[in-house]
Amino acid sequence: MSEMCGKELKKHNVVCLSLWPGLVQTEAIMASKDKFEKEEVSGIKLDVTKGETVEYAGRAIVGLMNDKNLSGKNGKTVSTADLGQEYGFTDIDGRTHYSMRCVKAGVSLKCPWLASLIPGFIKVPWSWLVAFVHHYY
Repeated sequence: MSEMCGKELKKHNVVCLSLWPGLVQTEAIMASKDKFEKEEVSGIKLDVTKGETVEYAGRAIVGLMNDKNLSGKNGKTVSTADLGQEYGFTDIDGRTHYSMRCVKAGVSLKCPWLASLIPGFIKVPWSWLVAFVHHYY
């Protein structure tokens, strides 16, 4: 959708992109924290305390507003974690978040010791991630 809107709005000098946050610590998620900690999905426990704060997406938007090359992101889907790495901002508590495309983040869910050996810049392409999700569901 953002790709088509980006194409349509480009002639009006309007940039359209899709912002994709990771797990966000909303009030509802934090109220259900105990439920998430008890459940396991495919052998993985979800730790919501490691999620992004709601302010993190706001910092991503500020970064986008100050981007001199914003038109280069027209029609794209960008994650807040990728923007954090690109623009150099952290969450309000100083944490750095890794993109869901980041191999290090995925491996850390099952093998934290192995993840410590993987550099954070190795990422799965968006097209592979989308293909995997569509195949899975």
